[in-house]
Amino acid sequence: MRKLNMLLILSALALLLLAPCPAAAELIPEAAEIPYQINTSDRIVIGTVSGIDVHYDHTIFTITVEEWLYNPLQAETIKVRTEIGSNFWTEDQAEFTLNESVLLMLRDEESDKQLFSVSGGFPGKHPVSDRGAVIEELKVQGKWQEENQIENTETASEQPADSNSPSDTESTPFTGILWVVMAVIGAFVCAGKKK
Repeated sequence: MRKLNMLLILSALALLLLAPCPAAAELIPEAAEIPYQINTSDRIVIGTVSGIDVHYDHTIFTITVEEWLYNPLQAETIKVRTEIGSNFWTEDQAEFTLNESVLLMLRDEESDKQLFSVSGGFPGKHPVSDRGAVIEELKVQGKWQEENQIENTETASEQPADSNSPSDTESTPFTGILWVVMAVIGAFVCAGKKK
C-alpha cells in the first residue's frame, strides 16, 4: 500500500513537472511571423531605448518615438513594461539595452499613460531593418496609411476599440497552476481512498 501511495505521489509530481507552462503555451509557431504579430498588436512603433527603470518583478523601458507605423499616438516617449525584474525573469519577454534602436509590436496596457507591453513577448521586438517588411505586410492587410506616419494624430482615448486582440478561446486548455494543483489533490484523494 505504501508503494502505491508513493507511486501516485511520484506520478502527480511528474505531471506537475511535465505540464506545459503558460509561457510555452503562449509562444506558438505563428508568433514569430510578422502577419500574426501585426494582427495581435494594437500599435507599431520605431524608437530608441532612452531609459531603463528596473523593479523587483518588472522593468519599465522608456522609448523615444521616432516613427509610428500603425495606430499612432501623440507621444514623443512611451513606456514599455516587461516581466523581467531585478529578482524575476521570464524567458519569453523582450530584453532591451540603452540606446538600442528597435521596431516594436505593442499591446496597450495603459495607453492613457503611454504604457505598453511587447506583443507576443520577444518575437514582437524587431531590428529597425525589418521596417520594410512590416510596412509591406501592413499594406497587404490594408492597415497602412501613406500620409502622416510620423506625425501623431490621435490621443489614446480617441482610439477605436481593440479589434486586433486574439480571442481568449485560443489559449491552451488545462494549463496553469490550477490544473496542476487539482491533479495533485486528486492523486492524494485516490491514495487516501485506497487505505
